[in-house]
Amino acid sequence: MDHRRETPQPNHTSRGLDAGVGAARRRPLLWRLPLLAFLLAGVVCLKYLDGRLSGDYKRSAGDLAVQADALIEAAIANQAASLHALEQMIAAAPSPAERRARFSEFGRTLLASQPEMLRVMRLDDAGNVREALPAQTANDSDLAGENHFLVAETRSALARARETLAPAVTGVLVLRNDTLGFVIYDPIIVHGKAAGYAGVSIAYAPLLRALLTPRVQGRFGYRVTDSAGRVLAVSPRYPARVSEFATQRVTLPGGTYWQLDVPIGVFQPRAARVVMWIVGLVSLFVVALLVLREDARAERIAMHSFNLELLSRDLLDANVRLEERAQQVNEANMAKSRFLANVSHELRTPLNAIVGYNALALSGLYGEVTPELRSAHDRIRTAADHLLHVLNDVLDLSKIEVGRMEVDARDVALEPLLERVVSIVEPVAEAKDVRLDLVVARNLPPLVTDPRHVRQILMNLLTNAIKFTERGSVTIVATRGEGARSEMVSLAIEDTGIGIARSDLGRIFDEFEQVRPGGRGDSIVRGTGLGLAVSRKLARLLGGDVDVTSRVGTGSRFTLWLPLKSISRRPTTPPEGIEVAPATRGDAVVMDRQADDTHDGGSADEAHRGENAGVEASRRP
Repeated sequence: MDHRRETPQPNHTSRGLDAGVGAARRRPLLWRLPLLAFLLAGVVCLKYLDGRLSGDYKRSAGDLAVQADALIEAAIANQAASLHALEQMIAAAPSPAERRARFSEFGRTLLASQPEMLRVMRLDDAGNVREALPAQTANDSDLAGENHFLVAETRSALARARETLAPAVTGVLVLRNDTLGFVIYDPIIVHGKAAGYAGVSIAYAPLLRALLTPRVQGRFGYRVTDSAGRVLAVSPRYPARVSEFATQRVTLPGGTYWQLDVPIGVFQPRAARVVMWIVGLVSLFVVALLVLREDARAERIAMHSFNLELLSRDLLDANVRLEERAQQVNEANMAKSRFLANVSHELRTPLNAIVGYNALALSGLYGEVTPELRSAHDRIRTAADHLLHVLNDVLDLSKIEVGRMEVDARDVALEPLLERVVSIVEPVAEAKDVRLDLVVARNLPPLVTDPRHVRQILMNLLTNAIKFTERGSVTIVATRGEGARSEMVSLAIEDTGIGIARSDLGRIFDEFEQVRPGGRGDSIVRGTGLGLAVSRKLARLLGGDVDVTSRVGTGSRFTLWLPLKSISRRPTTPPEGIEVAPATRGDAVVMDRQADDTHDGGSADEAHRGENAGVEASRRP
């Protein structure tokens, strides 16, 4: 055998796995960069969408401001046109009575059609009110009882109307019932000159409410100021915090103007933007969470793969080591078998000579044998027989292991075989005052098995039972099996000996195992520990088995199970280097004590003494 040590080879697999681990550890960092970029891009998109929503809201506010401006200008222009129509009718009246009638009729129509108009007036060229609808009462404190040229706001409007010969609008005035509003003047032109003025007072609140509420109030607030910055009207939904305004100038007749402000509140439109940010951020968070979870899962899978690769490598190394160890064990077994076979063969030849010459000496061939010398020769014969038995066990064991043990199956009557075995061991039992009983069931069929091997197994089991039984009996019970073992026969050897501990039951069938060696003085009494090992191997060679139940201090029960029909086996070619010797004449010395192999016996299920009515028992004292 070559014992040279192999030089360890570098483990490239380990390096590759280490590199794979490093790459797996770097991979999460690389994956997080795209994730961060994605999240940043998502925030930028949300910011862009937020800007779009804010811009659309501002554009909507601007569009509504333009529309509201157009509505206000159109409404005031319509009122100025109505006033101009009244002025035309008054200027064309042929007489004062007709003028008063026309003013009264048309003025009532205007007041009825336009609720925001508070009063319709006719002034002379000096600014005094000549006619008013509704007529002034004692409780009225508005402009109907005053000279309009004496009030600064109305004087400037009258002056613009006289200069332009067109309608003009005043600033903020306190009208009927302390209502804020304004007055529109239109000069009454007669022969190309202003002969007086037609005027109408209009309240701010009803006018602007009717114009702006349907258009603006639903989504936006509003604020109207005059050219001096005085607030004319404010909507109820005017926001407390304003980021900017959508401003539009309202041009009035006579060159004055108002300013319409549509406020844009802070973070408007609030609902849409809040929903957009919540949904967007939650979506980004969910995506990031899913990516991180998948990343963690991929990392776990990578680590599991790495661990599996490590385990696979370790298993591969372990398999290699096991194969090497199995090869070493196989070589050791072959060497052991070779040694046992050769040594057994070499020892049996001189041992047969010793036995033969000792028998010749005892027969008196070399002269008379004195009693002292005969005692020595008897001990030589006993020792030689024991050594020959040991050699036969060793040789049988080596034959079984190398596949050279032959099975010569033939029809065997079980009861005669058992009777012959009992007759052989009976003297040994009588010498120890142990009763030997044989119980055979009547319905046992003949077996097809090897009688030589069955006899050898029974001899081993019976001699062991007698050896470890100091008093009592040894019983052989032969019955047929039941249930799953109905095609088998059981041969149970029960004794009342010392028994076997439960912890020792698992090793009594091992080779060279002696549970109770009994000291090292007398090897003939102590035994070699091969009998039970050879018995079980032979039973399994025949297709059966040997099992045992025992209790310390009560006794043991060894059961030989044999099939009704065993299969013949021919020896195979032994492994190279193993020589198995053929049977020599020394075998006959032992077989003489074991009878012919004309009739033999087999196995079945467990049976207890006296339990079956169909059992025939023969007892020997």
